[in-house]
Amino acid sequence: MDVLRDPAHIGIFEPQDLVVLQRVFTRLAATNTPGLDEARARSLARSIITLYRHGVRDPEQLFDVLQVPAS
Repeated sequence: MDVLRDPAHIGIFEPQDLVVLQRVFTRLAATNTPGLDEARARSLARSIITLYRHGVRDPEQLFDVLQVPAS
């Protein structure tokens, strides 16, 4: 289902979408653990969802775009 093209389903994800979103969040959170407080976790989740809604559906691409570079 394309959440952007079906106005009746704006903001609604299918179970398989949630699996992808959760896996990407978990992977990014594990990578950024030292500085991931609640505010940053919420911001990360919003960023993942925004990109996903705009068509970035590949988990690797989501991870690459949102991964914080090592300092």
